[in-house]
Amino acid sequence: MNSILLAASSSSAGIAIFKPLYWLFGVCMGFLMDVLNNQYFLAIVIFTIVTRLILLPINIHQQKTTAKTTRLQPKIQKLQKKYPDPKDRMKLNEEMQELYAREGHNPMQMGCGPMLFQMVFLMGIIGIIYYPLSYVLGMKEIADKSSELMEVIQQLGYKGTYLQLGILENFAEYKDTLVAKFPTMFTPENCVQIEAYRDGMTIAGLDMTAIPHWKDGIIVIVPILCLVTSLLSTLVSTLIQNKNNPAAAQQMSQMLIMMLMMPFFSFYIAFKVPAAVGFYWIISNIIAILQQLYIAKCFPPKRSQARLMLENTIYRRSREANIKKIK
Repeated sequence: MNSILLAASSSSAGIAIFKPLYWLFGVCMGFLMDVLNNQYFLAIVIFTIVTRLILLPINIHQQKTTAKTTRLQPKIQKLQKKYPDPKDRMKLNEEMQELYAREGHNPMQMGCGPMLFQMVFLMGIIGIIYYPLSYVLGMKEIADKSSELMEVIQQLGYKGTYLQLGILENFAEYKDTLVAKFPTMFTPENCVQIEAYRDGMTIAGLDMTAIPHWKDGIIVIVPILCLVTSLLSTLVSTLIQNKNNPAAAQQMSQMLIMMLMMPFFSFYIAFKVPAAVGFYWIISNIIAILQQLYIAKCFPPKRSQARLMLENTIYRRSREANIKKIK
């Protein structure tokens, strides 16, 4: 993850393969900023809710797949007891595949789909945070002049590595020089847009373009809240899974240390990227917690298992009836 973030930040306009995603997210974010009068906080919240709603059917499907796997566990364990010898591994696998075929279950469906989608969405968010002038405000010519622009703002005292964030963060100071050297790029209309966007990225006195540091005072609340909400999300997920599948509770406890590493890794990364990235993670974690609670309440595994048993019974009786007709 760290290498991806650094690669994204070092490029003049992002990682090539993700540029269509940057453009799409930029158009959506620009629309929200226009509608909400440059209220960055509300735009990120709405944007995150929409992305989570898109992922909701995938998460529900994964919950149902987990319920089906849990229902089949007694039969799987019975087969494992039947073939305890490692030499019979092939036979065990064959019978398990037959079991899955009879039950209409594909264990590979559990997969990493939601996580991969979240990674894709994160890359889109990173694009509009690192390159807001190019993708949100539509100043595409910045990519072609990135070297000259970086040289100018460094002469003006900028010591960071994020070109567009550097311009955005210090636009009040750099404006006159940028307008003089790049008049076709920093037109009066573009300057007004940049200033409005810059004002919108200050939330409760916190500059979302800044990279958090312990010496910078209150801005460190962003990585801290990122850690706290990530830990809460992991805790809620673990408690729900342990309640729904007590048999897997011991295995979950063994994985807990690994699961707890991710929040602390996010905490570390939050000090390496602009506060806007950590802010997105905070909102995303809060919505993820609410989403997990909703799925646990509305799609509990026991109810799903009962429905699966009914569907399986109907399917078997239908198949038996068809076989009798053939005979």
